[in-house]
Amino acid sequence: MTTYKIKGQSGTVEQVITLSSESPEQALEEAKQYFPPRMHNSLSISSENNEYRQLLRNHGYPERALNKLSDEECEGECEGWGFYDRTADH
Repeated sequence: MTTYKIKGQSGTVEQVITLSSESPEQALEEAKQYFPPRMHNSLSISSENNEYRQLLRNHGYPERALNKLSDEECEGECEGWGFYDRTADH
């Protein structure tokens, strides 16, 4: 099981929960019971063992910045900066 942080935001209200789950998709589905329906479309997920998060860490990104990024945002940052995991099978 992996621990995921799920964040939902609606206007100025931000809610964050932590769940353990088998997959990110399962974590998002489970998280919906803790968020109002208006937040369901804006949920973002992050996990400590995300390959893109680790790649940013390896390139010196500060933890305070990484804590604010979802897994998708970490992937986008890596692509934007041209950071690629040379060991991954892409």
